[in-house]
Amino acid sequence: MFKKLKDRLDPKYTKICLYAGVSVVLVAIVLAILYFSGGFWSKLWGITKAVLKPIILGGIICYLLLPLVKFFEAKVFKSQGRKWERPVSVLLSFLMVIIVITIILLAVIITVDKSITNIDFEYIKDFVASVRVEFASVIDALEQKIASMGISMSKIGSILSGLVGGVVDVVTGLLFGVIFSIYFLLDGSNIRGYWERAFRLIAGRNAEDKLLAFAADADRAFSGYIRGQFLDGLIAGTVCAIVFLIVGVPSAIVVGILVAIGNLIPYVGPILGYAGLITVCLLDGEINKLIIGGICLLVIMFLDGNVLNPKLLSNSVKVHPLLVVAALIGGGALGGILGMIVAVPCAALLKLQFDRYLQKKEERIQGETREVQNAE
Repeated sequence: MFKKLKDRLDPKYTKICLYAGVSVVLVAIVLAILYFSGGFWSKLWGITKAVLKPIILGGIICYLLLPLVKFFEAKVFKSQGRKWERPVSVLLSFLMVIIVITIILLAVIITVDKSITNIDFEYIKDFVASVRVEFASVIDALEQKIASMGISMSKIGSILSGLVGGVVDVVTGLLFGVIFSIYFLLDGSNIRGYWERAFRLIAGRNAEDKLLAFAADADRAFSGYIRGQFLDGLIAGTVCAIVFLIVGVPSAIVVGILVAIGNLIPYVGPILGYAGLITVCLLDGEINKLIIGGICLLVIMFLDGNVLNPKLLSNSVKVHPLLVVAALIGGGALGGILGMIVAVPCAALLKLQFDRYLQKKEERIQGETREVQNAE
């Protein structure tokens, strides 16, 4: 009976069914192992994430500071190959960044301190008291709602401790990121050479060449995007500062600095600009200046977001302004602020790869055409 059944079965399809069945069983086993060892994998992922975060952050800092380090080496020390040139250049780069950040913070602190001296605290106290009297019922209802949700003081304390822990994690990650970036800047060539050799031995010379070409395209796209964003922030911040000085907005230069910093991230410039404008004008009691400055900032940000920024980025990353706008919209829809930050360089990188594909295809067609013409 089994022999007749075996004779009737097609060996080809039997083998396919056997392979499919074995594959299903193996997948089920792997999924079962992953499910029953969830604690182990979650711990492993937590350790991996904790290690990768400062490495990635250090790589980003290194990538941003490397042009400045190379500038010091080439222009200040004339690239004579002395051993101390790179460490001193790294030190000068970090000092320059620290000085710029310190100047910005001092400008903001001085402005806020100057504005605070003009604040009528008694008026604010009376205003808050009147608001509490007016909205006492609303506040009581809110407190009852919080109590009905079972949110006790212990839970609030745990939330606050979680926030403190998050801040500590951010500071720790930033500290280790800076340490990694210093090592990358000092010994980057040796690290890169080691991993290029490892990749070449594992994947082969052809794969290494393709990877290096892709890395060069990615560097061109991302460095162009960074240059474009910095230039856009500088122009927008300068224009805002000048216009605010003309119309008499208090602390116009500080607001311009906030706009410049915010413009490094797409669509964040207007948020920081309006926040700074509202703060300085309310602290000084300049409501008329707030209205005028708000209208001026609206016009500047509209022209920047729809004309200047797409044009600068298109020139920097060599893509059409329409593609820049489309990339920002798509990146924002997919990943919010982070999506908008990486959308334009990723779009530029994809366009570079598509252009390379078209170029190779065109060369292949031209080669086939020449072969046909030579054969005739």
